[in-house]
Amino acid sequence: MTLHIDTDLGKIPPYPIMIVLSFAAGIGSMFLLNVKNGVRKRIAGYLSLLAPFMSIFGGLLLTYITTLGNGMGLSSIGGLAGMYAAIVTIALIGRDRREFSTMLTSCTLIIPLMYSISKIGCLSVGCCRGMAYDGPFCIEYTGKMTGHICVFPVQLAETIVFFAIFIVGMILFMRKSRNTEFFIIIASVLGKGGLDFLRASHAGKIISLNQVLCIVIAAAGTAAYIYLYSCRKKSLQ
Repeated sequence: MTLHIDTDLGKIPPYPIMIVLSFAAGIGSMFLLNVKNGVRKRIAGYLSLLAPFMSIFGGLLLTYITTLGNGMGLSSIGGLAGMYAAIVTIALIGRDRREFSTMLTSCTLIIPLMYSISKIGCLSVGCCRGMAYDGPFCIEYTGKMTGHICVFPVQLAETIVFFAIFIVGMILFMRKSRNTEFFIIIASVLGKGGLDFLRASHAGKIISLNQVLCIVIAAAGTAAYIYLYSCRKKSLQ
């Protein structure tokens, strides 16, 4: 079975549409989670306004830095950093440790959903594509943007994997598991880092920049998880 995608796009390119949908789904869900779990509507609203802009800025900035100014595009890891930077900024305004903890949790919960939706956009235009592959479920691209190639469906795999992480994370959250954030962080790092081996850009590399950044995220996420756990423990005392 082969999925054929023509990258000679029409008047409405699918990539920006999926990026907008990912932000709409993620920011809307984060706002509802924040308000439901005790964050003031004003603070939750400020975060909803700031997060998309800082996420896009972070995504563009990381791409610019890692390509030494020669590339343009949205880095998912840079976008992730922008989202959390927005939370820190709003937390400094609100000055409420419990709200900060809640906003961190809400953001962590919705990030896999946002990434899952955004990868459908990547799939449609052939960016971040997989390595050359003509086996079952391969993606056959045609058009001026890619030429005629057959590749591994890594973007589709990411969409499925990260949507599954989102669903499991929400189930754990509703069951009030104290390991919810840790599960999402580690599962996301393993998912992105592992699937990066199957990208065309990984050819000839032992470890990619994305995988190095995943290790950094795992360390930072573990530290944040310990902080969240200590905050919750203090709130119960």
